[in-house]
Amino acid sequence: MNDFELYFRLGLNHILSWSSIDHILFLLALIMVFDFKDWRKLLTLVSLFTLAHTTSLFLSVFGYVHVAENLIETLILWTILITALSNILWKNPHKLSRIHYYFSFFFGLIHGLGFASDFKLMTAGQSHKLWPLLEFALGIETAQIILGILILIVLAILQKIWLKNAREAYILISGLIIGYVLALLS
Repeated sequence: MNDFELYFRLGLNHILSWSSIDHILFLLALIMVFDFKDWRKLLTLVSLFTLAHTTSLFLSVFGYVHVAENLIETLILWTILITALSNILWKNPHKLSRIHYYFSFFFGLIHGLGFASDFKLMTAGQSHKLWPLLEFALGIETAQIILGILILIVLAILQKIWLKNAREAYILISGLIIGYVLALLS
């Protein structure tokens, strides 16, 4: 396996594995307010997250930012909680989707710090860390697009067979996310 494939797959797995439930829940809370006609907005949202995630990971890997891991893990849970709560509190989906752009970027900065120590260990001893970081970011971007499409498909199916409308769907799912995160925070 070449280096590109290694880091690209690492980025994919960073998002698309059950051990990354925090990323999955965060993206679910962000994406559920969109539908297929909003695919451009969805791509923007995902790219903002990847840009922020990569920026904070870069700053940490190259020694510009140091944050305690236990603090980051707690902050990541709070980003999920705040995003899910926003889905319940804001009734205007258009305004909510704009707010989610900000959440995607600013909370993406926090999520990027969550993988910093692992990435530092993986690239320890390497003189060039920028290319692996960019390859990893490309894997993250690809995984988020895949996950975004899957989320939209599942939500569309749920709305067809079970739930009356999109708002009902994201209130129910956001409530489940909130319950899960609160259990982890306690």
